[in-house]
Formats: sequence, structure tokens, C-alpha cells
Amino acid sequence: MSAMNIVQVEKFEILPSNQPANNTYSFRNGSGIITFNIGSQNKLLKASSVRINGKLQVFTATGGKVNNNQLDGNAAVNVDIDSRTGINGVFQNVNISSNDTNQTLESVRQYGRMVSTVLPSTHSSEDYLNNNGVVEVSTGLNAMNGNMVNNQVNFSCRLFTGMMNGGNAIPMGVNGVRGLTLNLELVSDQQFLKGSQANSAGGAFYELSDLTLTGDMLIPDADGMQKLSVSGNGSFAYNSFNNLYSVIDSNDSTQTYNIANSNVLNIFHNFLPVSHSNNYSFNGYSTNLPQLTDAQGANYDGGDVQINKVSFSRGGMKLALDYDLDVQEQSQNGAPQTGLEVNALNAVKPFYNITHLINQPLTHGFGENDLLLYNKLHGGNPQSFASVDANRNFAIGVALDNVSQVGIDFRGQSYATRIQSNLDGKSPNAVYTYVLSKNVLEYSPQGITVKS
Repeated sequence: MSAMNIVQVEKFEILPSNQPANNTYSFRNGSGIITFNIGSQNKLLKASSVRINGKLQVFTATGGKVNNNQLDGNAAVNVDIDSRTGINGVFQNVNISSNDTNQTLESVRQYGRMVSTVLPSTHSSEDYLNNNGVVEVSTGLNAMNGNMVNNQVNFSCRLFTGMMNGGNAIPMGVNGVRGLTLNLELVSDQQFLKGSQANSAGGAFYELSDLTLTGDMLIPDADGMQKLSVSGNGSFAYNSFNNLYSVIDSNDSTQTYNIANSNVLNIFHNFLPVSHSNNYSFNGYSTNLPQLTDAQGANYDGGDVQINKVSFSRGGMKLALDYDLDVQEQSQNGAPQTGLEVNALNAVKPFYNITHLINQPLTHGFGENDLLLYNKLHGGNPQSFASVDANRNFAIGVALDNVSQVGIDFRGQSYATRIQSNLDGKSPNAVYTYVLSKNVLEYSPQGITVKS
């Protein structure tokens, strides 16, 4: 669609179309789907302006307020949420479709796991303290987040889907998406909440209330309005995320994925021990290295997996990088696996454009004695440093086209990763894979179609 002259910006606020009688959404009580409908209109949606607003309240199993008192940094967290993902962790799946035709435009499953990598890769500790903590209930500090959820807290969070972060305004009329429907599926209480008392007497739970959708509509001049109002033929491009799930447990694991998209831009993966998902006792949004179990294979307290080499391929041929990422020496010395991390960050956002991120000595350690803080939180005495979130922001990934933004064609060709490590066959770790692709929506008087 050709550029238009914008003459006015219009603010909007929309209530959910499936609002419960008590104005409260809760996974526990069966009201776990939130739906917003934006009608077809001769305007353009400024995608980056869209916000989900509301109130979050965390309760104990008996319905009382949680009590996370950590003034001295030594008390245990009773019921808490991930300090980096924050309110974004309440969304399990996000589906965006055309309001008039119900054509699915983007569907992101395991949305919270995606945000757990995207946010720390694009925001610094200062960003968390000064902005994210206010609007998304994510301060990056365990004690501070714990104290925030002692009471009802307001939030206003972005949607980190490809469509809402592609930088393009979305035409909302007949020559476009014909309105949008946003379906947000809430995650289980066990996935969102964690803490020493979260699982007692039936389990803690959370509720969302007073939800609204806000954003900006761009109104074009008379010529642009005419183009939007008269049905014609055309197209516009937008980005979208897809999610894939797999499990690794061998010391030389090749995972093959059928992506089947024609314009794949970036791919990244993060990891979580399989028993830590939907479990009050663990942080379901942790982005550490894969973990080893103990000698009996019962608990994941054997430490970080030592990753030696990683490679990416398409149809059996090396993809994007013509070499293996060899990080064996860094892994053995407890130092950052720089080759892996730089490429993973580059798959989230072009590395040369990244100015804010959480990766730093606080969350890594640089070998030997510098690992004190990280090791205290991972097998030492965590209560001594309970106020600090020193989880690593670890992922693997590869950027396929950060320049032309055309992407790589995977129709008829498989995508594969090979991870060589010291996994022992009794420590299964889940692999969450996120694929960013460019889609093209074509519209005509007969309707709309999406080509990926």
C-alpha cells in the first residue's frame, strides 16, 4: 500500500467483548480468554502504540493477599512472579485475526517464553527499574517484584508479536485487514506464579481486572481516505512469530524443524528443564542454560549444561554461518559463550542496533572467582542474594536477513540445529523455538488471503 499523508492522530480505548460479570479474568475460575474487537474502519492502526491495560492481583490459596517482606533481603519469597517477564507472563497464547473474516493473521503460542528472551535482550537493568517496573510489573529484581505484588498493581504492557512490532501502520478497512480481533489466552497459575508458599493448600492464583485496549489510529487526508474506503486489489507485508516445541537430552542432539515459510527472517531458541514448566516450585520463565539432573536423575540440581558446539543448517547445508559455533573453552572456564550469545541477540534484534540489554557481569560471571554472585543463586546460598535476579539471559539463534528483510525460503527445506554438549541422557530440557517470518496479506473485493 502506498504511503499516505496523515492529518490526525486519534486515541482509542476498547473494553473486552467477552467481559465477565465481575469484570475479572482468572485462569483458576475459568475465565481465561480475553477478546478485543477493533472494527473495520478507514483508518490505519499505529501498531507500536497498542497497549493492554488493567490491574493484577495475586492471592494465596485461601484468597488472601500475599506477603513478600524482604526489607533485609533474607526472607523467603512466598508467592512471586518472574521479575523480567512481569505481566507479560500471564499470556499463554496470543492470536490476531481479521475481525470481519476471522482469517488468522498471527498466532504466537508460548508467548511468555518468547518475551522472556526478547525483553532482557532489548532492555537494560536501568530500563527495568525506571520504566518496565512501572508499566509491566518487571523490575529485574526479585525482592522488588515480590513487594510489588503484595498489593493490587496497575499495568500497561505492549504486545511483542511480530505484527505489532514490525514498524508498519496497519490498514484497518476493506483495503487491509478489515478490523482486528485479539484473543489473549491466560497461562496457568502454576506457570505464572512461583515461590516457597505458592503451592500450599491448593495453590496461589492471580486475577486480572479493569482490562482495556488502547492505541492510536492514524487518519489520512481526503485522498488517502478515498483509497481506504473503495474496495480494490493490493497487498501489504507484516511480520509474524511462530512457535515450535521440542526436547533435547543427548550429548549430540540434532533437532529438525519443518518451518514451511518462504520469508524467514530470524530464529531463536531458549531452554527450560521439562519439569520446571507449570510448576510453582520453579520459575517457568527462566532463561538459563539447559540444566543437568543429579546422579539419580531426580532433580535438576546438577548445574549448567556445558555446551561445546552449535550449528545451524537448511536442507543439510550450513545456514547463515559457514562454521560451527565452538564455545567449549568458554563453557569449561565458566565464562560467557560469546559466540552463541551474540548470534542469539542478533536474532532478536540486529546486534549493531542493540544499545540496551541485561547481559552483563552481574548475570554471568567471567570465570573463576568472578562467578560468586551467579553461583550463590545457583546452588550456593540463594537467600544471601535474594534481592538480585542473576539468571542468565541465554539463548541460541541465528539471524537470516537483517539487511534486506527478504528472508530465506524454507518451503520444501528443513531447518535443523545441532547442539553438542555434556547432556547425559537423563536430563530432558525443553527447547522453545521462535521463528520470525514476513507474511503478505493480499486484499481484493472478494476478501483477504495471507501468504507466508
